[in-house]
Amino acid sequence: MMNATLQALLVYAVVACCTVYAAWTLTPASLKRLVATALMARSQCLRSSRRWQAWAQQKGGCGSGCSGCSSEATPAAGKTKSVRIKFIKRP
Repeated sequence: MMNATLQALLVYAVVACCTVYAAWTLTPASLKRLVATALMARSQCLRSSRRWQAWAQQKGGCGSGCSGCSSEATPAAGKTKSVRIKFIKRP
């Protein structure tokens, strides 16, 4: 049978790994880029990893500087439609 101390250490290790995974998964992309860039600056091994390089790069989207959106894609201030929303109070 497994020793109680060894079993407790194994459970702690599994919980710690799950905690790190959940924290990394739920972390915003901007913080992931910051952490990945900081860790890559300290480690040659991480610098050569394609996964860490992908985490350190900014993805496309608003604010990424891709210049893929034309000025015609955003609505002008005077051309927007206003929509009236009617709230119905239920008894």
